[in-house]
Parts: sequence; C-alpha cells; structure tokens
Amino acid sequence: MSQNKSIIVITAHRFAAGMSLNTGARLSLFSRMIVAFGFVAVVSITIAVVAVAVVGIGVYLGITAVFFLVRAYVLQFVDVAPITDIWNLWISNTGPILLVIGVALLPILYVRPVRDEIRDFNSEVGTTGEPASERHPKISAMGRRLSQQAGISEPTVRIVNRRRPESYVLGGRSDGTVVITRGVVRTLSDDEIEAVLAHEVSHLANGDGRLVSLLLVPMLVAERVGAGDRPKFGFHYGLSVFSYGLRLVAWAAITLVTTVQLLSCRLGVTLLSRERELAADRGAAELTGEPSTLASALETLHDVRSRPTRDARDFKRSAGVLDILPAADQQRFGGLFRTHPETETRVRYLESMVVEDRA
Repeated sequence: MSQNKSIIVITAHRFAAGMSLNTGARLSLFSRMIVAFGFVAVVSITIAVVAVAVVGIGVYLGITAVFFLVRAYVLQFVDVAPITDIWNLWISNTGPILLVIGVALLPILYVRPVRDEIRDFNSEVGTTGEPASERHPKISAMGRRLSQQAGISEPTVRIVNRRRPESYVLGGRSDGTVVITRGVVRTLSDDEIEAVLAHEVSHLANGDGRLVSLLLVPMLVAERVGAGDRPKFGFHYGLSVFSYGLRLVAWAAITLVTTVQLLSCRLGVTLLSRERELAADRGAAELTGEPSTLASALETLHDVRSRPTRDARDFKRSAGVLDILPAADQQRFGGLFRTHPETETRVRYLESMVVEDRA
C-alpha cells in the first residue's frame, strides 16, 4: 500500500511539474479553445434564432388560418366585438407574437427532444460490453490508479467485443465511463493500454464528454429544423400553384440556412475537438510520465485501424468525437472537419514533450 502511495505521489509530482514547465503552451492552447468556443457560440445563437423563427411563423400561420376561417364562416352573421378586437390585436402584433411563440415552444419542440436523444444514446453506448473488472482486472486497476492521479472519481471501464481498436469516453468527472474494444487489448502492450486509458481519463478530467454533449445540442437542433422533406405538389391536397411555390421557396431557404449552420457548427466543434485532443495527449503523458508510450500506441493504432465494411460506430456523433483516433473517413480525406489532429502531428507533439523533459 505504501509503495502504491509512493507511485501516486511521484507521478503527481511529475504531473504538477509538467504543468509548470509548459505554462506557455497551455495558455496558447487555452486561447485557441476560447476562440473556437466563441465561434461555436455565435453559430449556436444563429441556429436558435432560425429555430425560433421557423417555430413562431409555422404556429402563427396555423392559428391565423383557423382564426380566419372561424371568423369568416362561423361568425360572419354575428357581430362579436371582442372577437374582432382580438383579431385586430393578433394581426397588428405579428412580430412580438411570433417571438413569444417561438421562444416558448423551442425547448419543447427541439431542445428537450435533442437532449433526450443524447442522454438515451449515451446511456445505451455507456452500457455496452462488459466491465473490465470481471475479466481484465489489470486494466480495471489501471483506470482506478489513473483516476486517483487525475483527482477524479473512478470511471467504469468497459470492454466491447469488437476487433477494430477503438477507445472513447462518456460522462464527466464524477460519472465517467471509458470504453475500449478487444482490438485495443489485443493490439497494444500493457504500457500502451495504460497510456490510452490515461488519454481517456484526461478527457474526463478536462470535462470533454460534457462539453461535447453540450456542443451537440445546437448541431442537432439545426438538423431537426432543416430535416423537412421537399414539399410535393398536388391539387388533391388543396394546394394551389401559388401556395406550393411559397412552400417550396420556404423549404429551400430553410434548407440552405440550416446547411450553412450545420457546416459552421461542425467546423467550430472540430476546431475545439482538435485542441482538446492535444490537451488529453499532454494530460496522458503527464499522468504516465512516458509521452513516448502514448506516441507508440497512437502509431500502432493508426497502422492497424482500417476502413470498416460498414459504419458500425453508432456513437459517431458524440462518443466518436472523443475516440482516440478519428473516423476512417476523416483519416482518408482529412480537411477542416477533422475532429482529431493528424497522428503525425500528435506524435511530434508528444516527442517534443520528451525533449522538454530531458532538458
């Protein structure tokens, strides 16, 4: 027991020393994350404005149509002054009414369903596989030791029966889950597995799982707003050429706007994600005291992972962002929408830490 405490104290000392030696690098990383988060915040505001407008206009027009029909055909022979006053008030205050309707219904129609979707998804993915404590106590002990060093609650480590080497995290500092596949266990050495677990524990310590879930909300809201199918023309539905043209123009405008918003939001999320990956790499290197071991694990995983026959990664939206390597399509095509830096970049980054440690 005293030996374990000594190991924790020594590693914690290395962790604190690494933080003090790399203050400039951390400040640079922090500033870039602030810029990326600001960009995502601006895009999120535009998504909220469009969603409020779509909801407000849609509901307002529906109520107005019903109000008009009742007033024109039911109350045409009855002079009801209050009804006329309400109608005039309704028409003359279109803007404020649209805003109130949109703001009131936005959480119900979009935000709450999206959060439920993310929660159900995380719950499903977070219970996949089997606990490492049952068949791989050594790996479970690694996760326990690393979480103690990082100062967070012990995460649940689960192992999924999948040959493709993957690892990712869900949850936060107090209720985290680390998921690795049997491909990782079979491909990497014990030291490399520990480095991978340290990377995931660093994600939990940095709150990356919660942050990704938060950033996914506006993206999924934009998807829902622009998810409507192209309107079909048909007189048997009571559609005139004029009304069909209006619906078609509205659909095209909403689709265009939400597509631009989705791409912009994805860009902001990936920019932020790339910086968080480097931060997790640094945290893993400081927890284990061996940057070269994580570099070796990354190179091995990069060589082993090949494009799957189908995109079986249902967790691509959320957990996939925190997978230790990007999806195969990102590795192949790269570009602005990569959620992870190039493996070569990460290896060079870790090698520079080795040089700093020696210096």
